[in-house]
Amino acid sequence: MRLTIVVAATLATVAAQDAARGGGRGAGPPAPIKISIPAFPDGGAIPAKFAYTQTGNLSPAIQWSGVPSAAVTIALILNDADVPSRLVGSTSVGAGPEDTLHWAIFNIPATAAGLPEGVPHNTTLEDGSVQWKYVDGVPRLAIGTIGYFGPSPPPGPPAVHHYIFDLYALDVKLDPGVNSRADLMKAMAGHVLARGAYFGVYSR
Repeated sequence: MRLTIVVAATLATVAAQDAARGGGRGAGPPAPIKISIPAFPDGGAIPAKFAYTQTGNLSPAIQWSGVPSAAVTIALILNDADVPSRLVGSTSVGAGPEDTLHWAIFNIPATAAGLPEGVPHNTTLEDGSVQWKYVDGVPRLAIGTIGYFGPSPPPGPPAVHHYIFDLYALDVKLDPGVNSRADLMKAMAGHVLARGAYFGVYSR
């Protein structure tokens, strides 16, 4: 139930911001994007190889379709819906009202149909995509790392954590200097042409 509320709240926030500003260039509500992750089904268990461990921190391959022709870039945000941010109300990189950031990558070219397994942990990728170096507001072990940070549930309940992949097709290229989740959401407001969500579960 809580997962449904979190997903709905995340998408509703961007939708409301878009509506207030007239939507993207296409106007009207953002269209759906179909997302698939070959390693696990939507709502399925995330394999351990994609979790944060001492031996690796590998991102899964992600595929998508339905990006409008007017799109310029794509943004992807991954969060753990079961761990409230340690910095609620903060503008720090990982701050979120009901969840904790595990990945933010934006300015992905709209011509891309997905991301390969094992996206490099660099702030800027060869295609111009941008990722953050985390400084706070994320899992403690993520501080100082760059890009994808796999599932790493803290001890204690809940036993199962839900990780949501939110994908947005935008009609603009964002300022690569955007360095917080709050600022990223503000920058995307009014520019979302299409969006989609996919989630997986993971437990210690």
